[in-house]
Amino acid sequence: MPRYFDLRSTVLIVVGHGLLPEEEDRPLAYDLKREITARAAGAEGRTAVVVTDVWLLSQELGEFFPAIAIGGPAVNEFTEEIYGDLPGLVTRDHEVFVQMAPEGKRAALWGMHEAGTREAVESFQRDGLLERFLDLAWRRE
Repeated sequence: MPRYFDLRSTVLIVVGHGLLPEEEDRPLAYDLKREITARAAGAEGRTAVVVTDVWLLSQELGEFFPAIAIGGPAVNEFTEEIYGDLPGLVTRDHEVFVQMAPEGKRAALWGMHEAGTREAVESFQRDGLLERFLDLAWRRE
């Protein structure tokens, strides 16, 4: 049976394509994917998929998916593309950055090093920003 990913409700979690993002950011992405899956509570079409920046940026339909970038602009081309346009919701000591579009279609979670990126992902979940992102992406009230 083929799988279908709804452009409106499948959240893409985007990591960079190099050795460092594969080793450091991909595990964080799968942790976030599990959290999103749990919050979807089995609702049809609501899911998350981990992809690389190269995959997303080479897909014609990539811009239509809600997406969360993990990893800084030096290691994730998708973060590089979006971070300048996203407001900062959380910043700590110029080391940790959580950014999200007001309409909830894009977010960037990153740090100046692995621990900073981990802290950004944890803050996004802990501080209610993931819930806000999903409310907007999934049009929940």
